Amino acid sequence: MNTALWIIQGLLAALFLVPGLLKLTTSKEKLVEKQQLSPGAPPLPVRIIGLFELLGSAGIIFPLATGILPVLTPLSALGFCIVMAGAFVVHYKKKEFKILPLLVLIFILSGIVAWFRIP
Repeated sequence: MNTALWIIQGLLAALFLVPGLLKLTTSKEKLVEKQQLSPGAPPLPVRIIGLFELLGSAGIIFPLATGILPVLTPLSALGFCIVMAGAFVVHYKKKEFKILPLLVLIFILSGIVAWFRIP
């Protein structure tokens, strides 16, 4: 079971690392072009989500791996659940239904990690 949880944690870290980096480094114009930002809207909310995704990617792996504050690992997984719930609502409102099953799967995997990694 421990090995399966580590695999899930690695997958989740990878799934959130790249989008988090892109949200932090992509120009405002490109974010509007990719429809991640409305024209005229400030990019700060997108940047904050990107920062949370990066912190979550680190938090789901490093605390448990190093033994330093291992309670942060299930908290990071819980944070991913919250992000996925928000993403579900946003994509549902935009009528982007094809992505919803993936969001539910990531939510479930994050919940599994959060549940089984509680100290």
